[in-house]
Amino acid sequence: MSTSETTTMTAPNPVASRIPKKTVKDFKFIKEIGNGAYSTVFLAIENGSNRELAIKAVSKELVTRLKKISQVFREKDILARLTDCPYAVKLYCTFQDEKTLYFGLTYCPNGDLLQYITDAGHLEEDVVRFYSAELVEALEQLHNRHIVHRDLKPENILLTDDMHIQLTDFGSGVIIENNNADSQSDDRKSSDEEKKLKRTNSFVGTAQFVAPEILKRGAIHVGSDLWSLGCIIYQMTTGKHLFRGSHEYDIYNAVSRAAYKLPDEFPSLTADLVRNLIVLEPSARLGSEETGGMAKLKLHPFFSQFSYDNKWGNLLDQRSPLEAKEKLSSRPKLSNDELQTISSGFDDRVEARLIGLRMAADAPSGLDAIVTGSSNMSLTKTTPSLNKTDSQSSSSDQSNASSLYSSSSQNGLFNNNAPVTARRLQSPDYALSLSEQASKNVYHKFVQNNLIIKQGILDKKKGLFAKRRMFLITEGPAIFYVDPDAMELKGTISWTADLRLEQKDMKTFLIHVPGRAYHLTDPEQDATSWCKSLAQIHSRYYSTDPNRKLSTTTTYSSGSLSSMPPSTVPVTEL
Repeated sequence: MSTSETTTMTAPNPVASRIPKKTVKDFKFIKEIGNGAYSTVFLAIENGSNRELAIKAVSKELVTRLKKISQVFREKDILARLTDCPYAVKLYCTFQDEKTLYFGLTYCPNGDLLQYITDAGHLEEDVVRFYSAELVEALEQLHNRHIVHRDLKPENILLTDDMHIQLTDFGSGVIIENNNADSQSDDRKSSDEEKKLKRTNSFVGTAQFVAPEILKRGAIHVGSDLWSLGCIIYQMTTGKHLFRGSHEYDIYNAVSRAAYKLPDEFPSLTADLVRNLIVLEPSARLGSEETGGMAKLKLHPFFSQFSYDNKWGNLLDQRSPLEAKEKLSSRPKLSNDELQTISSGFDDRVEARLIGLRMAADAPSGLDAIVTGSSNMSLTKTTPSLNKTDSQSSSSDQSNASSLYSSSSQNGLFNNNAPVTARRLQSPDYALSLSEQASKNVYHKFVQNNLIIKQGILDKKKGLFAKRRMFLITEGPAIFYVDPDAMELKGTISWTADLRLEQKDMKTFLIHVPGRAYHLTDPEQDATSWCKSLAQIHSRYYSTDPNRKLSTTTTYSSGSLSSMPPSTVPVTEL
């Protein structure tokens, strides 16, 4: 990073100058709880106070290359304005090191609202009413502070210990300035780019929730959040997206025309509310200043059937009708003795441990005992063969006292001289996980009896056209892809030591193998997650020469590759 870039990243911020400063050594990093295009969120415990925080670690290199510096600082400004807002995560502290910016935020252990919608299929009407009411109050508080979220969706609605909402991820948010002197004094530092943002929408958000004026880059309006509210209410009620399509283009087309149809059995009052929110003109949406503001929205009959005596202004004092589910919680069970063994700060060993924990969480149910160091686990070498994937398997290892990171290699990798070494887990838990996958996962029949480590929908481009496929990453390692409509295996990607990754943007990445490149697009705009997972799995099978010449696109350091200097690895070569 150049001197000018470093200066930009560390420029003083008058609005957020009151936020306490910490260092990475003030915290113990417990586990990874989320990630985005250029950041990773960890659960951390503050030394001394034992306070739990969600620490968002932002890569300076990535935000500089993706030209997101102003977005990062705009998020910090917004969080600073929301320190007294009970419905938004609070920014407790900020700090940085040479490579990373850190934001210490409110930790919400019960995950996000989407987890509960997905787990239940859909939410009961009283639950929908309660969380819709909390969202209305949350948006009212944001808009009173001249903040438009612009990326409101169930994934960005976190749940506290007592199951009340906390809005998060304000990276796409905008501050719409008014003309009073105090606001002008606070924000004299606003750049030309920020001034432009006050007038027009840059394209942000997720296809199923983004407002049409954002798609068309029209004027910024608080009504964009009201559109998203309508989409969320529909998803809570049905478990499905209001705007759907076989491709993102179809979704954008439907959004731009407000083309949707409510099911015949959709509750009538909820339907009327959705219809008043999903309106093409932002100023015509119920809750906008032009229609009478949030006060008018609160008077809608949908909210008059609220089951609590004191609703508006007292929601946070009421008991949520949605019960926390332990299986959806991100809070690990740690004894005081276990906590004492975790070192403070963030280095290669800590990152390796966190990667092992994350891969355990990504693995199928029942595999976590293996990944985190089961006493029944052993590893045996088998003859490498990608043509006999049913005889291969992998392990995702946690770097603690019993971990194979520390016992098998000083560099955190298995110490292999062979170019390819496959390993099979020998454990009753492994057999149980495979048996459960066989009975519950409809894609098991395509993976030659291998354990699926990660799966998801990707668009696979060939020539001018892209086809939607279910990608299955398994032990071995091996990659299978299936037509999810016809339920037919369409092919495999040969995984060798020469495989490498190239990320183009938040949605698109390439898998390079000898003689071919697979061009893939993630409809959920999370190419980073795919690349990181592929890189981490690869590191468990192949030794990589740290001095080999690499291409230049994106870094995916697995943390266990401690011998590879990050500054000299601008792209992952696998």
